[in-house]
Amino acid sequence: MALKHTILAFLSRQSLSGYEVAKEFAEGFGSCFWKASQQQIYAELAKLEKQGSVTYEAIPQTGRLDKKIYSITDQGLKELTDWLVQPTEPTAMREDLGVMGLAAHLVPHQVTMREIERRRQLHANMALHVKKMDEHFAKNLESLELKDLYMHLIIRRAIRYQEDWVGWCDEVLEAIAKSVK
Repeated sequence: MALKHTILAFLSRQSLSGYEVAKEFAEGFGSCFWKASQQQIYAELAKLEKQGSVTYEAIPQTGRLDKKIYSITDQGLKELTDWLVQPTEPTAMREDLGVMGLAAHLVPHQVTMREIERRRQLHANMALHVKKMDEHFAKNLESLELKDLYMHLIIRRAIRYQEDWVGWCDEVLEAIAKSVK
């Protein structure tokens, strides 16, 4: 998966400004699955526009640059659907905490526990954030359009991911606490 596929997927649901796309990556659904800076997003939008995968409507703003509302084109839809029908492979866990665990025995256990507690809190907060994103979908499950049902199901995956991290952090903290007594 590339950044362009994530952007095209957002635009397949609705037209968005570059700011709105960046906000999705920072705080919305995108924050669960992909990290990208505002600079990367704007650069990718420019690339996609140049390739003909997206187009934009310029909305004049007083005293500011025109606001660009991006929409996916037929070419962009084809590119996205061509990608969608390809088989996927599990992504390798690229996790600093996992690598740190290989050498955690070299620092006082309090250092490791402090980091695990910090991460536990981050994942607990993210689980709550993602659950909030799902409230609308979960309330209206019986009447969801297919695109919203898929969104609900993938949000459920994000919730499980965050909750699994919280559970793992609890397990680690308990194991370390028992081993140092």
